[in-house]
Amino acid sequence: MKRSWLITDMLRVCPQSGQTLETEEELRNQPIFVDRPFRSVSPRNAYVSFQIILDMTADGPEEIDILPELLRGEGDAGISAEEYSLYVQWYHLIGKRYYPDGLVPWGQGKTAGSPLASVSRLNAVSHQQYAGIWMDLFVPADTTPGEYSGTITIRRGASADRHEWQLTVLKAIVPDESTITASLNNYADSISWKFAHLERRAERYRDGSYFAVEKQFYRMSHEHRTVFHNLPYSHDGRIPESFAPVLEGAGKSLRVKDWSLFDEHFSAYLDGSAFKGTKRGEIPIPHMYLPQNFHWPADYIKFGLKGYATEFSNVFREFYEHFTERGWLSTRFELFFNHKKRYKLFPYDGDETRFIWDEKINDIFYGFASDVLERKDGARFIFRTDSSWNYGLHYGKYADVIRHWVVNRNIMKWYPEGQSYLQSRGCLFWYYLGAQPIDHNLLGSAIAPLASVAQGLNGFVLWNNVDWGSDWHRTPASNGKTAVFYPGDRLFDIPGPIPTIRLKVLRNAMQVSECMEKWIRDHGEPSRNEMTRLVGSILDGDSTFDWPEPPAFIDRPPYEWTNELLSEASPSALHIGRSPLLFEQLKHRLWRIIEGEARECLILTS
Repeated sequence: MKRSWLITDMLRVCPQSGQTLETEEELRNQPIFVDRPFRSVSPRNAYVSFQIILDMTADGPEEIDILPELLRGEGDAGISAEEYSLYVQWYHLIGKRYYPDGLVPWGQGKTAGSPLASVSRLNAVSHQQYAGIWMDLFVPADTTPGEYSGTITIRRGASADRHEWQLTVLKAIVPDESTITASLNNYADSISWKFAHLERRAERYRDGSYFAVEKQFYRMSHEHRTVFHNLPYSHDGRIPESFAPVLEGAGKSLRVKDWSLFDEHFSAYLDGSAFKGTKRGEIPIPHMYLPQNFHWPADYIKFGLKGYATEFSNVFREFYEHFTERGWLSTRFELFFNHKKRYKLFPYDGDETRFIWDEKINDIFYGFASDVLERKDGARFIFRTDSSWNYGLHYGKYADVIRHWVVNRNIMKWYPEGQSYLQSRGCLFWYYLGAQPIDHNLLGSAIAPLASVAQGLNGFVLWNNVDWGSDWHRTPASNGKTAVFYPGDRLFDIPGPIPTIRLKVLRNAMQVSECMEKWIRDHGEPSRNEMTRLVGSILDGDSTFDWPEPPAFIDRPPYEWTNELLSEASPSALHIGRSPLLFEQLKHRLWRIIEGEARECLILTS
C-alpha cells in the first residue's frame, strides 16, 4: 500500500489531518490522494510544479530518499533528472491551522544529510501526520514537443513507492525576457538586520558579505520571472553605503568623487552577469530605482535655493553620463520620490500625493532633471510616480512629464480613460498590491500577472517582500502579506533567502501570462480580448474587467477621502470563494488555443 502521492501544485494539505486546507465548498469532499498516474502539461523553457505528500502516521519523519528518473519521450527525446529541484515544505501556524509556505531546498545547509527528518524536527508541527515535498521540473527550450513519462521512487528503508507520471511538452516556448514586469518592491537596507552574520557587521558593504546575500535575492527573483526592486533610501532620505556614489564639493562644484563601490554593487545586475547560470540567462534587470530623493544629492536644508537645483541637476547629469559610458542601456532608471508628508520628515508628499498643492513637487523636480529625462539616446532615465488619491486629477496633467505610473489597483478602475490615455502617450502603466496572505487560496497568487494580460498592463508591484517578521518560522508578519521570501541562515545554515510556495505560484502564472502575451503579439492587439475573456472565465465571467461605477465620494477633494471610505469602495478580491483548481482549467483552455490542436491536453490534479 502506497504511503505517498503526487498531487497538483495548487492545493495545500494539512500536515495533521491530510485534508485540503482550501475552504472552497467544491473542494471539501474531493479526494486528494488518488492512486493513478499524475499528468501535467508544460510549454518549453518553463517550470512545471507538483507536490509529493508523504504519510508519516506509522513511523514519523524517518529519512527517505526521493529518486526522480529521466523522463523519456519518443526516440531519443528525454528530460534529464538533473532538471528536478526539490524542497521540503515548512509549515506556519495561521490561526489554528498549519499551512505550508516556506520551501527548504533539498540537500542544502545543515539539513542536507537528512532533509525531511531534519526539517520536520525543526518545524515541530504538533501531531504531524503528513509532510510535503515541492517538486519543480524545468523543461528546457530545446526539448522535443510530445509525450513523456517517467518514474519517481520514494524509498524508506527496505520499502519503496514508485510513481509513474506523464508530461505533455508543448511546442510553445516561454521567452527568457518578460513582457510583463513583476516588481518585488523592497527598501534598503531591509536585508542586513535580518541575517545574523550581517546585522552587526559594519564593513558588510565593503567586504562583499552584504552583496553576496543581496545577489541571491536578485537571482531568486530573476529565476522566478520577477525583479528584486530595491529602493535605495529611507523615508528621511538617508542612503546606506554603496547604494549611491561618494560625492565631494558643494554648489556648482558638487560632483561624484568615486563610483567604484556603487559600481561594484550594481554593475552585475545592470549588465546581467549576476544571473549567469540561471535558466533565463544573463538578462539585465529591467528596472532600478535611483538614489536621488528630497535629501540627496542636495541637502534638503537648501531646498528652494538656487544651489539645491544646481546640485541636484549636475549630479543627475553625471549619473546619465556614467551609466551611458558603462553601457547600461537595457534598464529603466527610475527617478522616484517615496517621501510622505504624514511621516513628518518633509512637508510634501512625493509618493501617492494626497494634497493637490503638493503636486508642485512634480514640476520642480522635472525642471531639475528634464534635460536627462527627455533624452532619447544613451541610458534610459524615467520619472515615476505611485498614484492613488490624485490619480484622476494628475494623469492628464502629467502624462508628458511622468512616464511611469504605478497606480492603486482599485482607484485605477474609477477612471477608465486613464490607462489608455497614459499608454497612448507612451507611458508605462503598472498597478500595486500586496502579496497574498498565506491562508488565502493559491489562486490569489496567480491573479496579478493574469489580470495584467487581461487589462493590457505593463506590470505590477508587490509593495513589500522581505518583511517576514521575527517569528516568521511560526507565524509570519501580516500572515505573509509582506514577504515572498524567508531567511535561510539561522534555522538551516543557508546564507541567503529561501522561496515560498506563493512565489512559485506567481512564477508559474508569469509563465502562463508570457504565453498569452506571445499569442497576442502573433495575432495582433485586438486578439487581447480573447485572453481577457479567458481570464474572466475563471473569475466573474465576461464582466470581470468591466469598469465599475465610481464611488460618489470621488467628487470630493481627494484629501477628504478617508481610509474607511476607500475600504468600503474596494471590491472583494477575485480569488475569494473560487477554487484554486480554476487555474488548471485556464491553462487547459490556453494550451488548446495556442497549440491550435483539436485534441485535448489533459491536466489532472492527481
